[in-house]
Amino acid sequence: MNRTTQFRSLIVGACLATGLLITSVAQAHISLVKSTPTADAVVTTPQQIDLVFSEQLVLRASRLELSVIKDGGAAEKVEHIDVELINDGKTLRATLHNPLGVGVYHVQWRAVGDDNHPMTGEYSFTIR
Repeated sequence: MNRTTQFRSLIVGACLATGLLITSVAQAHISLVKSTPTADAVVTTPQQIDLVFSEQLVLRASRLELSVIKDGGAAEKVEHIDVELINDGKTLRATLHNPLGVGVYHVQWRAVGDDNHPMTGEYSFTIR
């Protein structure tokens, strides 16, 4: 094998190794596995909102906010909810102090795992 072929092989190997490293790092980020109520669901009044993630959360950096969409499209934050971690730190639970009324609700979340990389998302559900 000549030097040019060896150099090309080295470059190709380095590129493949880098690609595998990037893929494994990208897969390491936390992701939402399940939500209750689910996105776009029509439900009766829930007593809590659960967001289940792929790994343990860091509570001080993770959050869940709930808003109700008023007439005209304006969002009003729902107050009086307690947010805690359950299920070995993989579930972010918002317990509601007061029953939610009929309407469209918007959930926004921010989840941070051990890698300290924040992931965010949002979805809506309807109460009838």
